[in-house]
Amino acid sequence: MMKTDTFIYSADSVDSNRQRMILGGVLLAVLAWLLYRNLGLNPAIFADEWYYSKMARLMPLSEAIVPSYLYLWLARGSLSCGTDFLDCIRVGNALFFAGAGVFLYLVARVYLRPLLAVLLTAMALLAPVNIYTAYFMPEAMYYFGFAALAWVALSPRAWSPLQRALLAGLVLGLMSLVKVHALFLMPATSLYLAVNAWMERRQAGNGRAIGEALLCAAIAPALALGIKFGLGYLIAGESALSLFGSFYNQTAAGSAPRSRLDLIAPALVNGRGHLMAMVILLALPLAMLLHAIVSPSARRDASPALKRLQLFAFLMLGSAAGMTIAYTASIVAQGPHEIFRLHLRYYSFAFPLLMILAASALQRPAGMPRPPLGWLVALPLAAVLLFALSRLPGFSTNPVDGPEISSIKLNEWTGWLVIGLDILVLGLWAAGKRIAAPLFVFGALPLMLVLGTQETNRFLSQLKPGWAADHGARFARDYVPRAEHNDITVATTGLQEVMRAQFHIDAPDTAMLDLPTDAPIPEYQIPMRKKWLLVIGNHALPPGVTPVKQGEGYVLVRLQNAQDKVLGSTHLSQPWGSGLLAGAEGMSDAEGFGRWSDAKRVVLHFKEPLPKQARVMLTAMAYGINTTLPFTMQVGSDSKQFRLGPSPQEISLRFTTDGAQRSLVIDVPQPDSPATRGSTDKRKLGIGITDVTVADISLPEPSAQAVQASR
Repeated sequence: MMKTDTFIYSADSVDSNRQRMILGGVLLAVLAWLLYRNLGLNPAIFADEWYYSKMARLMPLSEAIVPSYLYLWLARGSLSCGTDFLDCIRVGNALFFAGAGVFLYLVARVYLRPLLAVLLTAMALLAPVNIYTAYFMPEAMYYFGFAALAWVALSPRAWSPLQRALLAGLVLGLMSLVKVHALFLMPATSLYLAVNAWMERRQAGNGRAIGEALLCAAIAPALALGIKFGLGYLIAGESALSLFGSFYNQTAAGSAPRSRLDLIAPALVNGRGHLMAMVILLALPLAMLLHAIVSPSARRDASPALKRLQLFAFLMLGSAAGMTIAYTASIVAQGPHEIFRLHLRYYSFAFPLLMILAASALQRPAGMPRPPLGWLVALPLAAVLLFALSRLPGFSTNPVDGPEISSIKLNEWTGWLVIGLDILVLGLWAAGKRIAAPLFVFGALPLMLVLGTQETNRFLSQLKPGWAADHGARFARDYVPRAEHNDITVATTGLQEVMRAQFHIDAPDTAMLDLPTDAPIPEYQIPMRKKWLLVIGNHALPPGVTPVKQGEGYVLVRLQNAQDKVLGSTHLSQPWGSGLLAGAEGMSDAEGFGRWSDAKRVVLHFKEPLPKQARVMLTAMAYGINTTLPFTMQVGSDSKQFRLGPSPQEISLRFTTDGAQRSLVIDVPQPDSPATRGSTDKRKLGIGITDVTVADISLPEPSAQAVQASR
């Protein structure tokens, strides 16, 4: 039987200096384009960019909440760039992303002629996935790592199966220190290495094929885990010995379903969206993969090199997409919209393999018969495309989660054109027409690339001028003495805008105050333990509070800290009896941040009576519906109302007592259980308290006064 991939190449043996120069020129052009587009932009994705910047640059690596220790260690070098640190990160991102093109080209050269391999490499690098080079995130480095892994897996070099497994384990281990998601590629990589070893030894007539296959399957993940924990320990110490890191461990614990069966329904919904997106983007290569599964003759006629590409692409895409769907289903308790978000960035790094697979059909010799069972594959995929016209718009697609699919608007003619081309390609392929592969590679793919480039450029262009949070935070960073940057509280609407400002201020302990849209700032929310208040947006200040600087959309206030006598404080992550508090009622067990209430009423019992003129300061947050409702705090006969947002913020309330009160009562407006959102946590949460501070107001203190800062 004629093999379907007659033309198999080896880059090491046939590439000329001219061909290498062409590749180098393309990679340099891509690098130059990325730098031209990205440099000078404002940050875009929060909380991700702020957290990665904070972990890499402003805190010990041992305290990082995600185990991306290699990425964070390398990103720490941006400390030498001063206030231009984000552009330094973008330069590094662009270098890694363009560098991935070397490995992608070497993989493509196994199956394609030199110029076609260069073209496919350029298309992969100009695809919408390159938008992540503009962010303070590890995606570009991870993309580089996966390209290296693909080269190790598919390279025609004369490595033994054991050598290939060792190299794959090395790359996977390093990748796991860039993004923890690499752990989910380990089982699929082990299976691939085992099958590859079995195929090679069977072809060589080696009777120990099964034993060597099992050894390769075991040694790669073992080495990868050894590198993850060993190198991670050298970089970050004992905290690196956690498999997933504190953030993912807490997320998994906090959103765990009552039963694994509860994951099925949301997984089916989310999986349906991912299936539609992948078929739109990769109709022909998906058809080729599925055909290789259902058609014994297709598998028999394929050469070993093509079989390896099919197997590796299927396993990598399947494992990464499956992990994405399962993870999305597991966090559905965080909000009903989560189930409709399509996080293509968790597996889009595998798309170049599918593009190479489609392009490999261009080498198909004339006279080849149509693919057996081709219509059995093509018709269901075409049905998915038609189904997507009406159903995919109901899913959340945006340039952050999936720039590839967000650029295809199915309510516009460009989206209809993409669907039409996909259906035409599937029909021509099933009918055995050679024009199918050229139409996809030179028609559908370039169309989607153009649409994606327009979408990413449109999104990134919004970041050029910046918003009030960017301008106000930069002014505060330059105006406030560096030693006092941690004494700034950022007040605005929306946590993303708060973190945008914190990113520019570039200090780890700035505080946040999340306000309703256009709401005035009440007196009790003026920070007592910070020196500066940066207000972004239309939020009126309390009487007597005067800004030192008022810009377009922001004001900066110098706070006059009250000269109160602080009696003490307690962090609620500590056992009862430490600090001010003797005990409490209505509070749950201690957590890292503090404690949640789990009753309608919270009573804090103090060791000593509260002073007659007391100031009570809390760092606290609200849960669920309580973020929109008022709490009531009462000491004796004196009571005050206050509101809290979903993130920790400071409030300060003054009380007049009889000097004998030892208790403080907080009424929770509407206790809310995470169990109603699919979590196993059945507590009735309301207020989460981080710390409590009590001060004696020895002199009448009207409100927090703002004065002009002397410079």
